Amino acid sequence: MIDSGDDDDRGDRAARRHEEAIALREGGSYAAAAEACDEAVRIFEEIEGSDSPNLANALVERGRILDLMDRHAEAEAALERAAEILRPLIASDVDQDLDDTPDPEVLDDLTRLGLRAELARMDVIRKRGRLEEAATLGEAAVRRAEAALPAGDLLIAEALNGLGVIYKFQCRFADAEGVYQRALRIVESSESGPDPLATLMHNLGGLAHSRGDFAAGEPLARRAVELREAAYGRGHPAVAADIEAWGALLEGLGQLPEAERAYREALATFEATLGPESLEAASSAAALASVHHSLGQRDEALAGYQRALAIRAAKLDPGHFDLGLTLNNMGMLLRELDRPADARAALARALAIFESSLGPDHPHTRAAAANLAALPIP
Repeated sequence: MIDSGDDDDRGDRAARRHEEAIALREGGSYAAAAEACDEAVRIFEEIEGSDSPNLANALVERGRILDLMDRHAEAEAALERAAEILRPLIASDVDQDLDDTPDPEVLDDLTRLGLRAELARMDVIRKRGRLEEAATLGEAAVRRAEAALPAGDLLIAEALNGLGVIYKFQCRFADAEGVYQRALRIVESSESGPDPLATLMHNLGGLAHSRGDFAAGEPLARRAVELREAAYGRGHPAVAADIEAWGALLEGLGQLPEAERAYREALATFEATLGPESLEAASSAAALASVHHSLGQRDEALAGYQRALAIRAAKLDPGHFDLGLTLNNMGMLLRELDRPADARAALARALAIFESSLGPDHPHTRAAAANLAALPIP
């Protein structure tokens, strides 16, 4: 016979490992965070069952960690399972008779956890290239957050920010600006740490970049770097992501040496913390290739695009628009290298990806079609 005290001890260990996982993730140690979180998930399921709120909480954390490790399919599965656990728990609390009113704190905790699960799942789906599905989830999450939480709650701002990212990728720039600004008003009026504001500065800078307004975006991206660096230090992967985004705006402004330095620093950090085959390293390699291309360093540019393409092809679905971006840029470079057949193959593949993933009217699709049409007829 097993003493109930054994379960108490194991439950305490699961809770400790869950907290360790959060701290390790925030510190950028994702592999160690995954190990701690996996143990927490395993223990909670063994001692509390498959419908435990603690299990759902640990699964949400597991999904967030796996997302950061580029294990997106596993992340989505963990987050969907967490949401499946939480939906009936929230509904049962809401639907109880008035004589059996649920504890408001418990209901609030479950509601917030459910929203965090949906927001994390939305972000993973967006990263996997399913933009329409992500937008539908994001819009529903914003409605639920605004209905369930007090006005000005930071979780509403988080939902608005996530939706803004999706709108930006869809080239719905005015919609993205609107939800970002709503999120910014909440964050600026609240007492939060640096992350929410840094994230919004990063994303508003990225929106300005997408609009071609590099002068407006550069100080926003620089502010994101300053905020996050003060919190985490220069070698953190989140800081590296901010530095790369800042570099893109410097590149747009024609400050190529400064952009190259930013991209090199981001790449070195990603290689050291996430590994040379990470999607983040691929992003920095592609960005660095773009600068080399502009500087006329074509061999270095081609090597960078090829590296980015190999990583993305190995980790993303074959129709993901990030593959299309790399192929389009590489195709333009191959044209300059007087390799028209290779350029045509790359641009044709990019166009097919954009048409299927983004639709015929997206700016990326139109640009790839124009680039392909500009090639000499074989």
